[in-house]
Amino acid sequence: MVQAACQRAASPEMKLRTASLAVIYGMLSLTPPAVPAEEPSPLPQAAEQEPEGRLYRTNAERREVGLKRQLTPWLAASGLLELEGLRESFKLRGDGKNDHETNTAATLQIGLTASPWEPVTGDLLLEYDTESDKLVADEVIAGMEWGPWELEVGRQYLPFGVYFSHFATGPLIEFGETRATGATVSYGPDDRLDFSASVYDGRARKEGNGSGALSWAIAMEAWPKETLSFGLSYLSNLADADSRLLSDEKDRYLRKVPGLSGYLVWTRPTFEVTFEALGAVRSFRELERDRAQPAAWNLEFVHFTHSSFEWALRVEGSQELEDEPELQLGAALTWRTGRQASLTLEYLHGRFQHDLATNDDDQPYDRVNRLGAQLSLAF
Repeated sequence: MVQAACQRAASPEMKLRTASLAVIYGMLSLTPPAVPAEEPSPLPQAAEQEPEGRLYRTNAERREVGLKRQLTPWLAASGLLELEGLRESFKLRGDGKNDHETNTAATLQIGLTASPWEPVTGDLLLEYDTESDKLVADEVIAGMEWGPWELEVGRQYLPFGVYFSHFATGPLIEFGETRATGATVSYGPDDRLDFSASVYDGRARKEGNGSGALSWAIAMEAWPKETLSFGLSYLSNLADADSRLLSDEKDRYLRKVPGLSGYLVWTRPTFEVTFEALGAVRSFRELERDRAQPAAWNLEFVHFTHSSFEWALRVEGSQELEDEPELQLGAALTWRTGRQASLTLEYLHGRFQHDLATNDDDQPYDRVNRLGAQLSLAF
């Protein structure tokens, strides 16, 4: 689930400003059918009840967390700025020496939502981060609703996995998150059940065939009680995931390896428990035997101690997932100021299995300690 102008054609900030203005201008230049006149509200749309703790707990919520402001009666904009810092200390197996890494990053997200004709909607999500130094269109979606049915077409995140977390560092299961160009149909017969199905063009291609066949994903979510929910999802080709498990093979596969994911959430007024697991259904023939069938799971408990504070515990693990701990646990504390900002501090301790994680000299790691912080500002 954000570096001087005389030396380059344009700075990242200028790129972002130019691209965003171009998009807004292009959308405003459309002439939608007349809509009833109403006063655009200068205030962001808000829920009646303030949420507690972090601004979001899933990647999908992160993409929606900005405070929507009406630019016109049919066009709204929102934004999210995040500043992150991570200090990692890796202990090498055998000699007891440590490798240290410090990473800082900033990410700026700008979202535009258009609803010129009922029931048609459009969503554009632009994102710039300092690590890649690139401005990308994270999502570009055209949608339509008919009663319990919804259709979304464009570049989107597929309904595979949910990735619950109250930590600044994403859970190990995020290796399954997948974004692609395709179409998703959703059906919600009532408030307790929802089905989704996607057909998409993934990045992975069959060895010897550059065109590749379309892939698909399906998902089901249920809320049998107000305090309990669960879901299952299936992806036909895990090689399409954003983690690029077959990057060394240039995303070429001998056979498709499906992915399976499931989650369970139990919520009470003062706490929440989430469990989610995700993994490959069978082995990748292209990968070494000790990392051919990756899988991971994540268990988190969060306690809402105050209207603006929460603390969380995490226990997670993986098997055959390269560069990731076999077992990792930690704690996080989040302070929230109203609807617009949250600060999360965390500590994680992980233990590696065999030689799945190594440094640049191929020396295997034994353990890792992580200290992280994340400041999120919604606007």
